[in-house]
Amino acid sequence: DKDDAIDWQAYFHLRNRLVVAALHWDGKISGLLASHLKATLKHLLCLEYSTVAIQNKAMDDFLAGPEHIFSILESALPEVRKLRQEYPDAVVLPSATALPTPSDKRWRKKVNIPTNPVAISVRLARGVVHQLTPHDPEHHRRPQINVATQDARWFSLARVDGVTVTTADGRGVVYRQRDREKMWELLRESVKRQTQLARKFNRMRKVYRAALPTLTSTQKWESVLLNSGDG
Repeated sequence: DKDDAIDWQAYFHLRNRLVVAALHWDGKISGLLASHLKATLKHLLCLEYSTVAIQNKAMDDFLAGPEHIFSILESALPEVRKLRQEYPDAVVLPSATALPTPSDKRWRKKVNIPTNPVAISVRLARGVVHQLTPHDPEHHRRPQINVATQDARWFSLARVDGVTVTTADGRGVVYRQRDREKMWELLRESVKRQTQLARKFNRMRKVYRAALPTLTSTQKWESVLLNSGDG
């Protein structure tokens, strides 16, 4: 299985969600943006930097318009996969044994999940404070902990600098590494694009709705697929 929320599919989910909203949603875009901002912060706390990077690309491609999306039908997936490989959290290793043994001996396999507002707030505050500090370079050479996919939650990872996480499909592990500067850069770029979406969405509605006959045209899709096949 794949984890659609963080894998390459996350690019297409967000891009297509924006296209559908532009075509069929007449209300305010604030709810969608608030949901995306919350998800972005969670990804960053979980050290899922590659996911934020490809979702930033999804917003760029949506804002470039329907003709642009048609033009990258063939190239989008390879580009997304290439972009993900720039981040350690998307590079699959055969197993955790390819790395030194974890340094944190106090880690317990059982993850304590915060369930009440006070516990959630305390755990979140501690995680945010840790995110604001420089990472320990040693934890980029030797992971602190190994966790299973189902345990890779924000309340488990927000206070670590290096962690191996098993992949959802069981192919191996990824070595997620906290990087404060990279985190801030990705967050700034995400917020900048979300601000652009808020400002331009009404205009993008008109652009995509004007292009609806083309987007649903059998002839257009045939020409795109034929050109793709010729390549």
